[in-house]
Amino acid sequence: MGMKISFLGVQRRYRELEPSYRDLFNKYHLEVPYYFARDGHNDVVIATEDYEDGGIDFPGGGSVRCALASRPAPAGTDVVIHFRRWCGVIPGSKSSIHLLMSQDHSFSSDWVDKVTAARRDGRLHGLLCFPTWHRRNTAAELRIDERDDFLIDGMTFGVDTETYRPGALDPKKMLWASDPGRGFWEAFSLSRDLWRTDGDFRLHVCWPDYVRGVSMPLAPWLSVHKNVQNGPRLWEFFGDCGILPYTSSFREPSSRVCRQAQAAGMVVLYPPAMGSPSELIRHNVDGIVAPINEWPELISGIVRDHERFTTISAAARQLAISENWEVQAQRFNVRVRAMTTGRTTT
Repeated sequence: MGMKISFLGVQRRYRELEPSYRDLFNKYHLEVPYYFARDGHNDVVIATEDYEDGGIDFPGGGSVRCALASRPAPAGTDVVIHFRRWCGVIPGSKSSIHLLMSQDHSFSSDWVDKVTAARRDGRLHGLLCFPTWHRRNTAAELRIDERDDFLIDGMTFGVDTETYRPGALDPKKMLWASDPGRGFWEAFSLSRDLWRTDGDFRLHVCWPDYVRGVSMPLAPWLSVHKNVQNGPRLWEFFGDCGILPYTSSFREPSSRVCRQAQAAGMVVLYPPAMGSPSELIRHNVDGIVAPINEWPELISGIVRDHERFTTISAAARQLAISENWEVQAQRFNVRVRAMTTGRTTT
């Protein structure tokens, strides 16, 4: 039997979204409440500022629905997840397990003070974070030991491995499917250098539908697709492009696009010492972690060595499956059920 979960802290106003995108926003942007419901068979209520719906009931058990944040938590709520910030104890949740889900790499002093106080007072029971670098970084920000079991890693961003799966996988088709502000121009230069050695190389470029005001130069090595909403067209890019050169420009807790690319069997290249992905991708096993200036030679070598490409591709896909949403939702259930044992919700 699943748990009852309230998901707090979503600041996006649903009424500002296109009506057809509201359910997709939960699945493709928030992700966590949708997949913890679908794959963990939990009943999840997303607290919103301006929107209620009938929700979705999943055939295998579990449901996800939106309700106004002004309402008390549903009776018997087992867990309250605070999205990115401490939202306080809402009516009806005093005896629930309260967890904060962190997806950030730095925190204001106000954030740290509120989280520290909530933990000290026994109101906040754990913080969901990414493993390796993000766990260490979060511990440093909170000034606690990184081994502290208050930090719960490994259940914050999975991937839907049925949606993202291998297609034609052409290693001369590269993909940038992210906000261009995350380091695109180094990928631009990389694709230019590869195109100069082999005119068949192309970098396919798209960005999320919420990114606006992007201008791209005309270049023979670029295929610019602009805003692409999460859906079949985007999934086709992941299934057909063989290389993801993710030239991240800052340390980050996780990378959604890297996980999606691995699920599709793409060879992901990521810079070293740039956050959790640098440590979670095993160099030359399920991806490449190397300085960006080495990438032209590495990519050219992978294109020439088809066996190496297919080996890394298969390992990347297997890694994604081993950490997909079903695995992470079940891991969450096991860990949090242990925390709820002996507690009485009101």
